[in-house]
Amino acid sequence: MSADSIEKGYETSDIPFWPWVWFTIGFVVSLVVIFLGVLVFSRSLVGHGISIGRTEHAREATLDRFPHPQLQTNPPNDLNDYLKAKNQELTTYGWIDRKNGIVHIPIQQAMDRFLSRGAPVRPPDSGQTEIDMQVQKAGGAKILPPAAAEKPSPTP
Repeated sequence: MSADSIEKGYETSDIPFWPWVWFTIGFVVSLVVIFLGVLVFSRSLVGHGISIGRTEHAREATLDRFPHPQLQTNPPNDLNDYLKAKNQELTTYGWIDRKNGIVHIPIQQAMDRFLSRGAPVRPPDSGQTEIDMQVQKAGGAKILPPAAAEKPSPTP
């Protein structure tokens, strides 16, 4: 601090002016460069005739009328029609992929078939891991359970 500042009890000198001017000019120039860089980059991402988020129309082409929004005019009837269609899918036979021979059957029949066949489960105490069973199912080499692999074979 200067002697004048100590005598008056507060700082009497001003902050230097030119460093703040240069900082402000550099900051504004940086903002302009970044803005132009982002603008050029965003223009390179979209194709010709497309503005970001909108489709451009030729100036000569005018729309005859403004398109009306596609709203549901009767939501309860639309819901009933949808539920009827889904219920029909669940209760009837039909093709899913005719070329590959894939059909759908009524849900009740599918549940009855599933229950009559039983759910696939792991054999009890097989000693095999999930990966061992997947390898066997895929036709890989036979993998012995850990207990059988550790037993020494009898020598004649």
